[in-house]
Amino acid sequence: MARVSAKDVILDTAERLFAEQGMESVSLRTINTEAGYSVAALHYHFGNRNKLIDALITRRQEPILARRKELLDVLGKEEKPDIYRITEALVLPMAEPILENPELGLRTIKFFFRTYIDQASYGQTKDIIEESHRIFNGLLKKALPDIEQELLHQRWVIASELTFQGLANIDSVMTIRSGSSQIEHYRHYINRLIDFIAGGIAAMESN
Repeated sequence: MARVSAKDVILDTAERLFAEQGMESVSLRTINTEAGYSVAALHYHFGNRNKLIDALITRRQEPILARRKELLDVLGKEEKPDIYRITEALVLPMAEPILENPELGLRTIKFFFRTYIDQASYGQTKDIIEESHRIFNGLLKKALPDIEQELLHQRWVIASELTFQGLANIDSVMTIRSGSSQIEHYRHYINRLIDFIAGGIAAMESN
């Protein structure tokens, strides 16, 4: 078995602690202690707290963006893409890792959710949401031409927040049905989440 590098051990430990306790509740000293390395090791590999968080986001974001690009490339060729499938392109790249490896997938999404709700100290995830709107904007306008741009933007921000929150809290809002496996129930919940978000984005504005 390949030896895990000190850098990866520190990243894994930091991600777990941030996901469990929040961004501001975890000190660099705690991360070092849990990882089993000296304070110097973290500073050697990352320099400071923000660079550590940047590295965590980059590590997990890259496969998510690659999967999203696959889905968007298909949708981009359609004259009027379906809003459900657009919503799948938002949700599935973050949800599929939970189905493949529940422990790791949930840890990752909980970490992203923590970075978002703790914007006072670290707002990079908010920038990620804004960038996702820019990427999806053309598809949304083609799918829902009768909804004004400002309202679509507001709904997309809400949809992104719901994706983070809904996936991060997946265990607390579901009960595994008799005869169903954990993965089957996760998949059922994810499909419901996509249905709910797609319906909210496409809803007609009330007067």
